[in-house]
Amino acid sequence: MHPTRRRATLPSPMRNLDALDARARSLQQTGRFTLPLPDAALAAIFAAAALLDLLSPERLASLPAGLIQARGELAVGLVIEGGFLMMQGTLVDIATRLRKRPPLWLVALILVGVVIFSSEALDVLRFAWQRGSVVFIPLVISLVERATVLWRMPGRPEIEKIAARALIGNRITTGLALFGLVTIAMLFRMAGDRIVLAAGAIYFAVATFDGWRVRGRAFAERPTVLFRFDPLGVKYLEPM
Repeated sequence: MHPTRRRATLPSPMRNLDALDARARSLQQTGRFTLPLPDAALAAIFAAAALLDLLSPERLASLPAGLIQARGELAVGLVIEGGFLMMQGTLVDIATRLRKRPPLWLVALILVGVVIFSSEALDVLRFAWQRGSVVFIPLVISLVERATVLWRMPGRPEIEKIAARALIGNRITTGLALFGLVTIAMLFRMAGDRIVLAAGAIYFAVATFDGWRVRGRAFAERPTVLFRFDPLGVKYLEPM
């Protein structure tokens, strides 16, 4: 047998390993999945803000007033993140099931439609509008940035689409679970700034771990959600 022909006919396990390596490399080369640095930074910031309550009143009073004010703004940021979660899940669901990249006018139309039918997103936008342009304009820019998934995702490999579904699905699950725990704490009059900020730290820490998890070989071999609850269906890529 010709030697080049022997090399071309690989055993089935070898072909499977090559395909698995290609899937893992595809995830590792995608910056969105390999660099969860923003989530890691936010987890550290929220944790540090929550720990401020452990300082003595004298030490707390000596801190810059701007630092205490920024601590309050973190809770606002967490409300915005939570309000956009379900909307972002819908955008990712649509983006990972599109056969081809839509034109920009259709991206804008889909975004407007998703926002209109998302009561949580509308509540966040109303809240931002009431706080003035300093809050509203960056929020609209953030909304447009989130919609770019409709432009970027349709042409990506299948494993990256599955990873995107897993990431947003796990964010939704984590957010719902933490919202439930904070609500229970409020009912028992246990909730305060520290509880809310600690919940934010946990949320972004889980997102950081998940961003690292989906780039690994284990995920490429067997894509799964982090928790049992799978709100999007991680492997559901039925074309729209």
